[in-house]
Amino acid sequence: MRVMAKLFRGKLLAYLREAKLEFFNDSAYLNDPVSFDRLIRSCYEKEWIVYSKPPFRSTETVVEYLGRYTHRVAISNNRIIAVQDGKVTFSWKDYKDGNRRKVMTLNADEFIRRFLLHVLPKGFNKIRHFGYLGSRYRAVKLGLCRKSLKVKTVYHLKTTDEILQGMGINLYCNCPVCGSEKLHHSYTMRMNN
Repeated sequence: MRVMAKLFRGKLLAYLREAKLEFFNDSAYLNDPVSFDRLIRSCYEKEWIVYSKPPFRSTETVVEYLGRYTHRVAISNNRIIAVQDGKVTFSWKDYKDGNRRKVMTLNADEFIRRFLLHVLPKGFNKIRHFGYLGSRYRAVKLGLCRKSLKVKTVYHLKTTDEILQGMGINLYCNCPVCGSEKLHHSYTMRMNN
């Protein structure tokens, strides 16, 4: 942890030196390069403490952890116990009481109001990508990642038709009566069984 603290301190303070910062009000004196340099040097003299959580067990654990936050709704169906007489009863976890599961009943209007507090306004993104997934150089950086990991480029097929065509399966044939293209009879039989 001490090595990480020193490294973090050095990197952060070096980036602060490079940044073009402006200071206002009580901190305006830091606009003077000598004063700012004195502050940065005093920060190097202090011992920094950096907290770092232990690493995850595997990449699957990371994906599962992130998935809980990025692809869930405010409340899952299995937590809703009853909906009757204009009231919704559901279970919840009380973190202030030792993570105990409790049951709450709300009027349907209040339940919906609270649920909608978790819906993002139009135009807001739930997931923002940074680093190698950031929009600006994503293709270049993912290419470098694939190259260093010795992974072939994966092309994502957009439709079921493209996936099946990629597997050499043609779902469509020309109708013997009218000549138009239609879904192949053997495929529709499989779908209905």
